[in-house]
Amino acid sequence: MAINPVSGTPGVVTFAGVNGTPTRAFRTDWNNFGPRLGFAWRLPGRRDTVMRGGEGVFYGPTVSNTIGDVASLGFSTSASYTVAQAETQSVFDLKDGFQAVARQPLTPAFGAVALGQKPNTAVSYFNPGQVAPISYQYNLSVQREVARDLLLEAGYIGNVSHHLTANDLSLDQVPPQLMTSGNAQLVRPFPQFSNVTWINPSIGNSTYHAAFVRAQKRMSSGLSLLAHYTFSKFLDDVEAANEFGTTGSYMDAYNRRLDKGPSGSDVPHRLIVEALYEVRPFKGSRALNALLGGWKIGVLETAESGPTFTVITAANTTNAFPAGSLRPNLIGDPNLPSGQRTVSQWFNTAVFVNPAPLTFGNSPRGGLRGAPVITTDATLERGFRIAESIRLDLRAEYYNLLNRAIFNVPGFTLGAGDFGVVSSARPPRTAQLAARLGF
Repeated sequence: MAINPVSGTPGVVTFAGVNGTPTRAFRTDWNNFGPRLGFAWRLPGRRDTVMRGGEGVFYGPTVSNTIGDVASLGFSTSASYTVAQAETQSVFDLKDGFQAVARQPLTPAFGAVALGQKPNTAVSYFNPGQVAPISYQYNLSVQREVARDLLLEAGYIGNVSHHLTANDLSLDQVPPQLMTSGNAQLVRPFPQFSNVTWINPSIGNSTYHAAFVRAQKRMSSGLSLLAHYTFSKFLDDVEAANEFGTTGSYMDAYNRRLDKGPSGSDVPHRLIVEALYEVRPFKGSRALNALLGGWKIGVLETAESGPTFTVITAANTTNAFPAGSLRPNLIGDPNLPSGQRTVSQWFNTAVFVNPAPLTFGNSPRGGLRGAPVITTDATLERGFRIAESIRLDLRAEYYNLLNRAIFNVPGFTLGAGDFGVVSSARPPRTAQLAARLGF
């Protein structure tokens, strides 16, 4: 690594298209070979039973589409203009144009300060050697038609991924063996900068394994049914957030093994039951047909495990400019029996304590779960023929029909007033009506 001419320590900023540096953010990755294979096999002598399977290798974008491959450090200029009395004075007149702003030259000395001085530049960069995320996906299932309109299926799904793009990672953390209670800036890897961040690094890994069973009754006699249950496990070391809270990627940049845990998208148990019934015409009763005939009633029941969350601490015991949120020490079982779990204390808060000075905590990432998510949604709809070319469709939709309380995750910051307390929930029952007139 090049030595900085200002600080005499490793680390200089290079710029795209300057002094032979490539203009592209990443080198082209030519070896991404993605074969895919699938099969379907009807078991001999069993025309009602089929085995299906497949596998494939898939690649993602080198950098997340929400981030892009543009870094502005050194190529953008900002300036601040101030005046003593803003009410009566102007910094300058627009007719004279903006005052000249001096830009730092794009040299190896860019943004650096001498060792011991207060840094003033945070560096963010792309790694030109970054590779595309790769995902190995495979599945196997057996389907059997047990009746003319009833299908049963059992199967397995797997997904193992590497080089996943992740949240920006700070590389200027003090190494654990050098952590000090003194001026930590002096022992950072790049003390000439206030921080050095790898943008959207491809350092993530994940594994997903799931077994499922499914039963499906196709529409007959006005009724269709679908039931699907999945038992799964989803681990990763980069995902930062889910719908309900945070899973806390990154703590000690030198020990990424501490970041492996249940994903924010990990749902070990998930059951879905869906039913649709259409009221069939009543023979010989025009009144009943006018009142009830043609209505469609749909119900969707969802029950799944609660979301994962990570306990973090508000206290910085490391003085090391850590890569992310710090976690406390865990000295016991944080899970409470279901009979003792309340919204005022969802987990055992007493087993979390702040680590000793100049150490990291041992509390796992994604080690706790919020309340299960159970919802019932329903629809009611019917179409009316008003005239030959005019039709009126009515539809009513109900979300969380039974108005169950679906709690969000509790407060997860040790030292905060809401630690362990559930203070919010998802929306209660919601209903909406719609009418559509076609002509």
